[in-house]
Parts: sequence; structure tokens; C-alpha cells
Amino acid sequence: MAGAFLTYTGMYAVRKSFLAAQYEDMLWNGFEFKTILVISQVIGYMLSKFIGIKVISELSEKRRSTFLVSLVSFGLLMLLLFYVLPVGLKPIALFLNGVPLGMVFGVVFSFLEGRRNTELLAAALSATFIFSTGFVKTTGLWMMQHFGVDEFQMPFLTGALFFPVFLVAIWMMKLAGAPDHLDISERTVRKPMSAKERMKFLRDFGVGFGLLVIIYILLTIIRDFRDNFMVDFWAELNYLGKPEVITLTEIPVAITVLVICALGIFIRDNYKALSVGFGLILLGAVLILLPTLLFQANAISPVLWMILTGIGVYLPYILYHCVIFERLIAWLRITGNVGFLFYVADSMGYMGSVIVMVSKEFFGIQKQWVSFFINLNIGTSILIMFLTIIAFVGLNYSKRRNSGSIGLNK
Repeated sequence: MAGAFLTYTGMYAVRKSFLAAQYEDMLWNGFEFKTILVISQVIGYMLSKFIGIKVISELSEKRRSTFLVSLVSFGLLMLLLFYVLPVGLKPIALFLNGVPLGMVFGVVFSFLEGRRNTELLAAALSATFIFSTGFVKTTGLWMMQHFGVDEFQMPFLTGALFFPVFLVAIWMMKLAGAPDHLDISERTVRKPMSAKERMKFLRDFGVGFGLLVIIYILLTIIRDFRDNFMVDFWAELNYLGKPEVITLTEIPVAITVLVICALGIFIRDNYKALSVGFGLILLGAVLILLPTLLFQANAISPVLWMILTGIGVYLPYILYHCVIFERLIAWLRITGNVGFLFYVADSMGYMGSVIVMVSKEFFGIQKQWVSFFINLNIGTSILIMFLTIIAFVGLNYSKRRNSGSIGLNK
């Protein structure tokens, strides 16, 4: 658990630290400079997810550690390039920074999947999505405010600060043994998937899985927008002088979500666990919608709004990582790995995130971060509720229809 948490925190220091800076009053060909930086990196990260559909699903156990070090080392080197390049070329450095980092999650999760306690292990990994991203930004703000570090130098120094911890964390994960025979009997054996096996899964369960992917796209759009521009949200809400609020508001979100997800280990039956997961996705959508409407009506504070909607976004988002895909493979009795499902969903999710950010910047959908986020929350949460119900029904139908297919156990 500690190894997974620290490994991904080290990656986040290389990926997310530049977001601590605002790059105020800077334009790139007439557009907001920070938005261009975010879009550039996310495009690289999205490309990495598409590459990962093949690379991660086919990755062998013996290549994990070396591959992890190579991915993050290259990303850190690109942050150094980000510092030294002229302003006009800095977006290229962040694009290259994002290209390898999108595959880190799949490699780390391959150490954890297919175990009776995968939900608990994955919860520790998923804690980084909530806590570490805020902690990394707080570290970056702290370095700029207290040590006078330049906002272009800060990302590389932050990443370098966390890099030794990242290396130790990989060694910690390697200490874990492979899943035992009881793990395999409950969760199925996890192996690399060939192109033929991937296509068979899509033929048999593509409709239900496709709806799950659409839900994941919507969650990724909200989560990425919230994460990438959190500093700007707080600045617009007059909280910029309190950098600690970025981390402090995420702590109750992290604790609540991760405890709920980790409790999945107590549900031994895969179908029951999957059903509970779908119910919690619906609950998350409600927690996105209602607090947003209350905040819009000035009935709750900005801090409470961010905490409640944070739980609403991250609960279903992390359920995908801890429960939904893990138990889906176990329930369907597929010989394969979670990496394939993740990377199909993640590639589509980040493509959706890029489309939203590009639309906002280039088509002027909204002029304010908070107003745009309110509208985004309302629209996507309603759609998530509708799609969740259809996806659950569709997967049950596909399971019954394909219960006799080759590679599946009744």
C-alpha cells in the first residue's frame, strides 16, 4: 500500500507540479498561457493512454520496474527542458512530459490486481488522485512563496525532490509476492492480453463496457477540470493567500472515498460488489448535482461545495480503479488484465477532457472558471445517472447471452 501510494505520488510531482503556478498575464498567440500548457500536457497524456491500450495490456511482469523508472525519468527530464526553453516552446516540453506518464498507473496497478485485497491496495494507490495532487501543488506554492523559486523552475525542482522517494517506492512494491491460489480462485488469473483476446472481449461485452466508458469520460472531464484549475478556482473565490486550503479540502474527500472503496474487500461475491459499485456511482452523481445547486443559490460555502462535489466526483472515479473493472473481470471470469479496460476508458476520458478545455479556451464558452465548473457539474451529473442504469442492465444481459462463450466460466 505504501509503495503504491508513494510511487504514484512521485509521478504526480513530475506531472502536476507546474499547476501550482498561475502564469498570470501571460498569453500564447492570444490565448491564456496556463490553459495552453494544460492542454499541451493533457494531449501528450491522452496519447500515452492510447499507446497504453496495447503496451500495458501486453506488459510482462519482469519489465515492470525498469519501465516505471524510464517513464518517470523521461518526464522529469522534460520539466528541465520546460525551464530552459523559451516561452514559445515551453508547451512542447509539457507535451513530451505527458507522453510517458500516462502509462505509469497501468504499470503500478499490475502489481496490485487480481488479489482478494485488491480494493484495499488500489485504495492506497487511488489516494494519490485526491491527496497527492493537492500536496504536490502545495509544495510547489511553498517553494515559490518561501524560497523565491521561479515558476518555470519550480516544476523540475518539485519533481526532483520527490524522485528518490519514487525509486524507493518501486523497490517496496517489488517485495510483494504474486497472487496466490486463493486470489486466483476468487479473482481469476491475470495475464497479458493479445489483440485477439481484446477484440473478443469487445465483441462479447462491448455495449455495456462502452456505456461504462462514457460515464468514465464524464467523470474524467469533471475531475481533470477541477484538478487542473483548482488554484484558479480558489483565486477567483479570494482564497489564493491560503495555499494550504488546496490540501486541507482534499483530506476529507480522500478519507471518505478511500474508506468506502477499501471496504469492498469485505464483499466476497463479485456480482454483489459490482452491484454496490454501480449504486455508489449513482450516489456520486447526486453529490455532484445537489451541492452545486446549493452553492449556486449561495446556500453553502465554497469550501463545503468543493468538499462535497469532490466526494461526488472521486467516489465513482476511484470505484472504477478499485472495484468496477477489477470485479467486472472477476465476475465475467475473463483471462486477462485490468490494464486493457483502464486504458480504453482513460484514453477516451482524456480525449473528452481535451475537447472541453479546447472548447472553453478557443470558443469562449465561459469567461469564469467557477461559472463554467457549475454548469459542467450540473449537466454531466444528470447524464451519469441515466447512463449508469442502462450500463448495469446491459452488462447483465451480455453476461447471460455469453455465459457459454469460450474463455468464460458459467
